[in-house]
Amino acid sequence: MRLIKENTSEYESFHKSLQYFTKKSNARKDLRLISFENHVSSFDMLDKYSFFSKNLYSFQKKIQSIDSVKELNSMFQDFVSRILTCKEVEIFFFNDSKSSLVPLNAEASLQHIALVNKTYKDGILDWIFETKKATIIPDLSKLTSNGSSVNQIIFPVYDRKSNYGLLSVLTSATKIQEDSLENQAIQILLSMIVPLIMTLRQKQSINKLYHELQVYQSKVKNNVDVYAIGELAEGILEEIGEPLQVILSYTDIVENEYSVDPEVTEKIKEQVRKIRELGDRLVKFSGLNKPKNGNSQPVQINKIVREFKNISNAALNILGLECELDLEENMPPVLADPNDIKQILTSIFSIIKNDAQKGGAIIIQSKYVRESVVISVFTTEQLSVLNNSESGDSNVNVKLIKDLMHKHEGVAEFNSLPLKGTIIHLVFPLKRRLKI
Repeated sequence: MRLIKENTSEYESFHKSLQYFTKKSNARKDLRLISFENHVSSFDMLDKYSFFSKNLYSFQKKIQSIDSVKELNSMFQDFVSRILTCKEVEIFFFNDSKSSLVPLNAEASLQHIALVNKTYKDGILDWIFETKKATIIPDLSKLTSNGSSVNQIIFPVYDRKSNYGLLSVLTSATKIQEDSLENQAIQILLSMIVPLIMTLRQKQSINKLYHELQVYQSKVKNNVDVYAIGELAEGILEEIGEPLQVILSYTDIVENEYSVDPEVTEKIKEQVRKIRELGDRLVKFSGLNKPKNGNSQPVQINKIVREFKNISNAALNILGLECELDLEENMPPVLADPNDIKQILTSIFSIIKNDAQKGGAIIIQSKYVRESVVISVFTTEQLSVLNNSESGDSNVNVKLIKDLMHKHEGVAEFNSLPLKGTIIHLVFPLKRRLKI
């Protein structure tokens, strides 16, 4: 214990003079000296980390239920604005030729777009992608005596193989440390949001390609008779039919009014019958070469389901049934006849209506699963026509559903159990065989 009689202002307080040892690493088993001052703000840091972790967890939970690039980008901008005081937050991606950077947000300001592309043309981005670190670039056009009033913070977006784009933040901040919570939080947000955005954009691109493919496929399927010989045969037979009838008529006249050997007229009639028989074969051949799928075209399943629900709402209310839709958005179209799909849904409604009870419920769900679009109909009632395979196979509506699904190269699955209700799955394949 020390007794100090003079002025003590030059001495540190007793608690600040305390020191303790801790292990520096488990491997080396050595000790390092740590002063108490290093831990003065530990509780403040803990609160700060807790705040950031809660925000990041909340962000992760929210983006899991979003399937729109615009909504994802809007949510990301909102979260970044909570971390940094900023005027604009925009994600940019390189175009296909990598000649410029295009904002993800179609409503991004022209000034911001010009600023990012000027940075790219000046070669500054090349250096940023080499360092792979967040970098502050002052806006020289807004330079004052106290420095730039607006700075641009660029966060590169990349992986091991390619540079995809960047996050540009216009802010008044003059620095951002690599080990700061702000920098780390934004980097984590980017690592979560960018793969989702790229996946959704790729999905939209695939859907567009599917649509274009099916448009051309439907044109070929619906116009294949142009390339078949039957198209030519029909035109020829129309012209031949009338002269053949004239020949037969005059043959009968000659046979009745003139003394002609019946054997001669019979040979004429026999030859006419042969020509007609050949004509009938050509007509049948022409019919076989016409498309069997009717008016096939790219169809958005969700659109038809919504239309069906709107039409059947009145009947559902009378029966005391509630109907809810659970439709997956951004699904690719299927190549089908929309009238056939409406007929399938109508037949399912007819089956459910026979066993409907007030207070029951129907859920119609659509999903994209393994290159197929699946419509699932759930009802709380056990349907009597599906109690056994014999009654199901003999039911007109069930047979119609199965036949129409087979026509679309799909499958209809029925499952009805006591106390569990009924599930009907309609599986429409995206890839269809081209029948020529």
